[in-house]
Amino acid sequence: MRLNRSLKELGFKKCNQEHAVYTRGKREASILVGVYVDDLIVTGRSTEGINKFKQQMMTEFEMSDLGLLSYYLGIEVEQQKSRILLRQSAYAKKILSQFQMADCNATKQPMEPKTQLHKDLEGTPIDATEYRRVIGCLRYLLHTRPDLSYSVGMASRYMEKPTSMHHKVVKQILRYLKGTIYFGLAYIKGPQEISIFGYSDSDLAGDLRTKSFSSF
Repeated sequence: MRLNRSLKELGFKKCNQEHAVYTRGKREASILVGVYVDDLIVTGRSTEGINKFKQQMMTEFEMSDLGLLSYYLGIEVEQQKSRILLRQSAYAKKILSQFQMADCNATKQPMEPKTQLHKDLEGTPIDATEYRRVIGCLRYLLHTRPDLSYSVGMASRYMEKPTSMHHKVVKQILRYLKGTIYFGLAYIKGPQEISIFGYSDSDLAGDLRTKSFSSF
């Protein structure tokens, strides 16, 4: 691949954890490049270093500099002085329109408390293909909407033979989405030291039918 070869010739290394990301340098001189097909996202601490890299790439490839990142793969990017906001509000509106929920009444929670989902062998079957489509759309939305992770994850378990019970849960998620279209992620500028925190939780016999539990 020509792009891969050129980046390596410029001293970049492919990230072991994410092969679409290349890195070069450390600390103040560090530059990160994200690659998707023929689109590049470039970031780093040195504006001078970034501009030099752009010039190097433009001598090798026919490229256009689109300036500060504002939109990428359906994700809206708003860069402010002390934070970066990521949203998928346009995509959320598209989902609601696609599944005839654009004019629905909004709700304040993605899933009713104590909702018990299970394989509903006696329930009314629904179109499994349509169910998978809406779940697939919602799962892509999770890139910037972690508040939907639990409810969408639960609904995703029943894509083989969904029934009206599962459809009701999905409609609840869409109604919640209607009222939170502009929710997203905020990356706030903090101290130089990075602290990583981890959390876990589990329910005890959350499934009343099997007495099993879930953890995350």
